[in-house]
Amino acid sequence: MKKKVLVGGLLLSLLASVFAGCGKNAQSEAAISDDAVVRDYESIDFDTVTIMDEEVPLGSSVNNANAEEQAMLQNMARTILDLVNQQRAAAGLAALTWDNDLEMAAAVRAAENVQLFSHTRPDGSDWYTVNPQIMHGENLAYGYNSAQEVVTAWMNSPTHAANILYPQFTRCSIAIYKNGSTYYFAQEFRY
Repeated sequence: MKKKVLVGGLLLSLLASVFAGCGKNAQSEAAISDDAVVRDYESIDFDTVTIMDEEVPLGSSVNNANAEEQAMLQNMARTILDLVNQQRAAAGLAALTWDNDLEMAAAVRAAENVQLFSHTRPDGSDWYTVNPQIMHGENLAYGYNSAQEVVTAWMNSPTHAANILYPQFTRCSIAIYKNGSTYYFAQEFRY
């Protein structure tokens, strides 16, 4: 099975253009997409976008996993944040804090990526329209089996690493949706 990762959201100014193409991540032999979506937050007309209205349970997953699987997914999501914060500390950056509102948005995005693995939502709208008031960056992945694998893949991709290491981001949440034996990851960032 191919493993894929996408990145979107606010990126460093050197990533202000849209990147396209795929490369190979030598560590995990995963196809890494360097597609980047730069969101011009100042130009969003909040009167014309739909704020998230889906009811999403907390717990980093919106699937029908049993309680034990839910606890495992929640633990994996928190481990991902710990590993991301290790990367930020090594770069001299402040740690990201968990955001429960952002977790609900990430849960929607993780579930949507089973239908359409993209920064475009299944209804054709942009990724951040789940909740544009709090969603400023997004990393996606699927097919990885551990927190370390997905963080390694993101850090080996310049655009994903740019989101993880963006100094102005202060909060982050990760949701994981399990579909069969495949995990879908959504990492959301905010200021």
